[in-house]
Amino acid sequence: MASCASTPREPQSEVTAARTPSAADLTGTYLGEGLFSKRTTGIKRPAMRLYMERSQTEGDTYYGVLLEYDQLMNMGLPYMASQKAPILNKVVGYLDKIATRISVYKFVPGVNAGTYEMHNVEARNGNLVVDPKVALMLHLKNGISNPLAGANIAGDPDGQIVFPDVVDTGKGGVLSSINDALSFTQLELATLVYQKGHLASSWRGNWNDLEGSYLSEYGRFKDGVLELSTQKGQKKAKFIKTNTTKAKYFTNPKSGNIEGDYVVVEPVPKMYVLVPANGRAPTASDAEMTNRIGLFLDVFDGSAPEAGSHLVTELAFTAPRDAEDFMMYYEHPQHLRNVGVEPKK
Repeated sequence: MASCASTPREPQSEVTAARTPSAADLTGTYLGEGLFSKRTTGIKRPAMRLYMERSQTEGDTYYGVLLEYDQLMNMGLPYMASQKAPILNKVVGYLDKIATRISVYKFVPGVNAGTYEMHNVEARNGNLVVDPKVALMLHLKNGISNPLAGANIAGDPDGQIVFPDVVDTGKGGVLSSINDALSFTQLELATLVYQKGHLASSWRGNWNDLEGSYLSEYGRFKDGVLELSTQKGQKKAKFIKTNTTKAKYFTNPKSGNIEGDYVVVEPVPKMYVLVPANGRAPTASDAEMTNRIGLFLDVFDGSAPEAGSHLVTELAFTAPRDAEDFMMYYEHPQHLRNVGVEPKK
């Protein structure tokens, strides 16, 4: 419940009362572009994805997830192999890198109308803690196509994030040909992929639909390293460290050492925190996992009939104050359970 999360600062309610709330509900998912001209490493113009959910208890306040895509061309071959000829994944590799950065924010109204302060959020002792310091600032604009059309996020030392109003791009949101993909920006390529594939992008939170086995890499079907379940009314997570799964197989090599049983709590809808299961001794995994926030992100949501009704969700665990240090696990495509095998003692 949202009341479990600490507020950025007590005077915030006074700021909220002093300005007119946003006329539109910003809940939704938005595709944008990073313009990071000052970056020395990584993609300078990555495609970006922002997921926003309005707070159920605080007016005109949101929780959001900001995701930076990896190079989209790099994802195609391992994904297609897993769908059409899984044996080829042993040659071309498995898909284990969809994003390069993932971070969580609480959005509260700024002093000026049409602005929202973005505060970092982390897990602590089973709850969410919101940093009182403003990390970034969302500036809205009266765009046409969606509530964030024309908006930008400022405050990153490397540049800014923009959400173009596709109606004003001159392309009408439709790109010409896959043959031109190499000349596309990452945003243009992402737009093409989502349009031609009839894809969406979703932040999920229905636990009953998300239980089951999760893999170290997309398509490594026998490599169950995480089991999600409900036992006696409690959400449970079991991380399995096997003899065969190496750290290099994971999105984040740190995942290779994680093991143990956890109770999963949901202090804010769609945001999950791990608490060590009762009756067991503390472990090194606890120190690594209990301050992370779990997020079920179907980055390439193919659940629509036109997309083949293909529903596979990624479970990301964000790291506090380090957007690059997230972990990611991949739901079994057949939604199987108990795929993981305990290592021999």
